Amino acid sequence: MGTLKNAMIGTVLVSSFASMPLMAYETGDFVARVGWAHLAPNDDADDFSGLPGTTVSVEDSDTLGVSFTYMFTDNLGVGLLGVWPFTVDIKGDKGALAGTGKVADTKALPPTVTLQYHFNSGSNLHPYVGAGINYTYFWDENTNGALSGTQLDLDDSFGLAAEAGLDYDIGNGTLISAQVWYARIGTTADSSAAGKADVDIDPWVFMLGVGKKF
Repeated sequence: MGTLKNAMIGTVLVSSFASMPLMAYETGDFVARVGWAHLAPNDDADDFSGLPGTTVSVEDSDTLGVSFTYMFTDNLGVGLLGVWPFTVDIKGDKGALAGTGKVADTKALPPTVTLQYHFNSGSNLHPYVGAGINYTYFWDENTNGALSGTQLDLDDSFGLAAEAGLDYDIGNGTLISAQVWYARIGTTADSSAAGKADVDIDPWVFMLGVGKKF
């Protein structure tokens, strides 16, 4: 009888917890996430003014990513994407630089601020979408290979950004998180050897990591 009684009590408790509504994010919640971030450019470049028919392309990059959300209502939050400064490799693509491999690299930092809408799914899954603005700062430009010994400058960029994310609460506010952003990042490359060219990087940014709700 004791075993049967304990089993019945356990069943009642499990049923009670299963029927309790799972709490979505609420006003005042703060969420921090960290993980691996992959930047995949959807790039397009104009010809360099001094070398007609000559273009470059931008390579994928990986870095440490962090993102934060502050909920100012139960459904609306402010999001911030940040990454550890990463290196962008630039390769010759067409014309005089075709087949020359890596011709330059630069460090980049692309903080992105978004307004997020969080859906109340009634489960441990917390999906959300957002839109906002990206600012990308370029510095420490270096030339290599066919452009070695020349100067290269990249203008900073402002552009629109969009995101979608999914947090899964595994208990005690600990999260497994997946996020994706698309950002409009465009720069003017000024090369002492090739002249100027507008380069659209427009990357997809994918991040997989862990987080904590406070």
